[in-house]
Amino acid sequence: KASPQSVPTPCPANAIMTAAMAVKDIDDDTSCEFVSKNLSEAQKANRRVHLRVRWPAFLLGAVFMLLSMWWVYTSWTSQAAAFLLIRDVLRSFGCLAWLCAVLPSDRFGSKVGSILLIILGVKCAVWHTDTLVNYMKQLPPHFDEGKPCYIEDEETDCDLGAFTIGTISIMYILMHLVQLPYLALGLRLPSRATVGRLWVGLAMLHLTKGATDFVVLLPAMAVKASWGKTVSSWAILYCTLHGVYGIIVGSLLMLPAVRRWVHFQLLKASGAYRAASSIAGFLGNRSKAKIMEAAKNACRYISMGKIRKEDMTGSTPNPLLQSLSTPCGLQDIDAFLSHSWHDDPEAKWEALQIWRMSFKAQHQREPRLWIDKYCIDQDNIEASLMCLPVFLASCHTLLILAGPTFLTRLWCIEEVFVFLQMSRPIHAMELMAICDDMDQRISTFDVKDAECSKDKDRQKMLATIEAGCESYEAFNRQVRTAMLAALQRAV
Repeated sequence: KASPQSVPTPCPANAIMTAAMAVKDIDDDTSCEFVSKNLSEAQKANRRVHLRVRWPAFLLGAVFMLLSMWWVYTSWTSQAAAFLLIRDVLRSFGCLAWLCAVLPSDRFGSKVGSILLIILGVKCAVWHTDTLVNYMKQLPPHFDEGKPCYIEDEETDCDLGAFTIGTISIMYILMHLVQLPYLALGLRLPSRATVGRLWVGLAMLHLTKGATDFVVLLPAMAVKASWGKTVSSWAILYCTLHGVYGIIVGSLLMLPAVRRWVHFQLLKASGAYRAASSIAGFLGNRSKAKIMEAAKNACRYISMGKIRKEDMTGSTPNPLLQSLSTPCGLQDIDAFLSHSWHDDPEAKWEALQIWRMSFKAQHQREPRLWIDKYCIDQDNIEASLMCLPVFLASCHTLLILAGPTFLTRLWCIEEVFVFLQMSRPIHAMELMAICDDMDQRISTFDVKDAECSKDKDRQKMLATIEAGCESYEAFNRQVRTAMLAALQRAV
């Protein structure tokens, strides 16, 4: 007897026979108006994110940065240490606010943010190099003629100054030698990966600030005090707080889990989170009319009678296969086939043939399927994938051949997710289990365990998930619920 949380999985052949449901010739849910409406909702959701998340965060960051635009001396007085702490915290808040304005699906903002941080890093590295060189020029006259040394027009002990200026400058220069190439290489990555590097780049800056306080400034203050010179206890406190702040914030920025939590909470708290936000990640800045036109021009189906068994055994692209498919209208696709290329091809082929026979018995014709290998222009894959939400929303049925690896492949899960996000009903999903423990696999599904052949694709799909779900667990629940319901109907 099955537990309440699971659905018994029948033998594959019986499940497939009972899962082949009738496909309507006319379905309002797949009309062009319905698809166009969902695209409009996706673009409205994207504008809502701009209005409620990106622009407020950007303006708040600008306010913090303007409030921090004053010069402070680095002398070890309580007043200078307090002003330095306040200024750096305000600048940190400004950078963090700007960081929150860049979401994982933001293709343009992630690149701009990285470029700005690179410019800031170059400026900082040049300033520290110039400061180090100028101070070192004071040392020969000091040792030869006994002239005093100065830091920002304030006389200082030359040896102690050489330690503080030299060590701090070298720490920052070394940090930037790592940070700048790291950020620059991120410009070539998908937006989600670029955003991740942006967070890490800012974390490096905070951690270096904190490290210089504990490694250089506080020990230097202790040395100065040991010489019998006065060091303000308030200056020590402010310097300690400055270091603690830098270490804590830098450590948090390094954690991907913190980044995801911040993004999820921003979208949720602002009310900008909508299911359609995920679809906006596919569309980018393209207009609804352009997407619909591209989808209509690229839409094709493959007649089941033309599908060859040998073509379904591997995922290697073959541009010649597109010639077997037929251009069609968006409503002409009977089923969008979703399957994992890593599952047993024999079991999938048997399942597909049984479903085909059931379909032909009901409709007296061959089923028309959308299969990526036959229907995508292999010479222009990006353009075809841009239309994926339209194809999924337009097909009458999402036909899932679920084997042992289906739930471990991110592309497969993304197809289920987009189908549901385009407001298609769960009863339009047909799930054919070709393994005996599919119910358990669904119940324990976790998107964080799903993989992709290309990291570029993985980053893009995770970005769309993060844009439209309040958490990964919410996404997991949605997929589990839909697939368990589809599996139960197949029993």
